Amino acid sequence: MQPIEQISERIIEEACALRASDIHIIPKEFETLILFRVDDDLIEKHSMKKDLCGRMISHLKFLASMDIGERRRPQNGALSLSTSNINVHLRLSTLPTIHEESLVIRILPQEKIPHITHLSLFPATTKKLLSILNL
Repeated sequence: MQPIEQISERIIEEACALRASDIHIIPKEFETLILFRVDDDLIEKHSMKKDLCGRMISHLKFLASMDIGERRRPQNGALSLSTSNINVHLRLSTLPTIHEESLVIRILPQEKIPHITHLSLFPATTKKLLSILNL
């Protein structure tokens, strides 16, 4: 069996390779589903035993400085993950469910940060602001 750190890292790397915006970890009665949001579609990618997934959620919550003992209240956290393959910022949100705790991970890639001129819907306004700021 692979250590929980490697499993969670592999799932995040797979989601980044597929250009997923979110990872949803949803507990069911007998198993846990792992879904990726790719282009506004939720795609079921993995099924995992509940105890293994509980350990993975606790590991990710620990890395994001969240309370790993609290499972009955919603929590939010963030972390940056750097591996040999990816450099990504993650936002984590947990919610209690009738079948344990669910986790949603928002993936914010750090490689491709758009230029400031491409961030606005109003290019003329952006140009004026940049001229004021002398950028």
